[in-house]
Amino acid sequence: MAFSLTTLTGAAASLAIALLTPSAAIAKPPFIAVSNAYYGNNWRHQMVDAFRKTADQAKKDGLISGYIVLNGDNSVSAQISQMIDLILRKPDVILIDAASLTALNGVVQKACAVGIIVVAFDSVASAPCAYKIDWDFANWQGPLVEGVAKLMGGKGNLIIVRGVRGSAPDKLMYEQQIETLKRYPNIKIVSTVYGMATAAVTQSAVSNVLPSLPPIAGVIGDGSYGVAQAFEQFGGASKMPVISGDGDANFVHWWIQQKQKSGYKTLSMNAAPSISQAALWVALEIVNRHKVPKYMKMSASTVTNDTVEQYSGLKPGTAVAAEYSADWVRGNLLNQKN
Repeated sequence: MAFSLTTLTGAAASLAIALLTPSAAIAKPPFIAVSNAYYGNNWRHQMVDAFRKTADQAKKDGLISGYIVLNGDNSVSAQISQMIDLILRKPDVILIDAASLTALNGVVQKACAVGIIVVAFDSVASAPCAYKIDWDFANWQGPLVEGVAKLMGGKGNLIIVRGVRGSAPDKLMYEQQIETLKRYPNIKIVSTVYGMATAAVTQSAVSNVLPSLPPIAGVIGDGSYGVAQAFEQFGGASKMPVISGDGDANFVHWWIQQKQKSGYKTLSMNAAPSISQAALWVALEIVNRHKVPKYMKMSASTVTNDTVEQYSGLKPGTAVAAEYSADWVRGNLLNQKN
């Protein structure tokens, strides 16, 4: 993994409290709200759990007064209702994982207009007033697709599995995938399906198209374990294709087994669901009037054939993820230039 694991306990927690306290003390620690557009896959569950873990500790340490998390069904209308509800509650900060890059901008601007700090993360909203913690797709999907293409020998039929329909990450990832594949004219995209970043949905989507497709040499996108399951259950597959990994624990365990049995090779790069922890620390920096860039980028967590065994203990239902601390945020996000 690209990031070191750190936790805030003991002296480290005291240091974080000291660094997050402004010279002119805030009368009351801030109340934090989370508007999460979608709660239908393991990644989003892990994202919310990671936030709660860090927020609970932050509350114990006196850094926040409390928090609330509202989860949606991936519809813009439901999240607009969420946001209106939160605005009426008057939190100090709203962290938003948005259903759309643009459709939430109006309600985000309303939150900003009444003095609420808005930090958009993961699936960001493009409203100018919001601080944004986005994924560095240009330096992520490019290398991932390149790695899969090379393992395919630069040729063959390819399936693309897209993620959460309508989300900003899905759009940006797909654009970078297509751009990278332009360098490989002998790789043919024969099918594109939506897996909603969920293994079960992906398995069903891929299983539905496999009978009508020619032999497949590679698959890129989300829901990697679902892809593997679909091919294992499909009798017409004479050879397992190169499947790009998405950091999912079940896929990592499957990969280790395949590597031991047949020398199977692939590459995994994923968005760490613990980005919600980074969003919380960024919010506290803003609340405490420290200088914060309006737009920040997060890198992927990477697993290779050489490192995959390091993740043999990864808990099922989770994804490869670091613990993001206040110090990590200062060293890696706050120093970025817009």
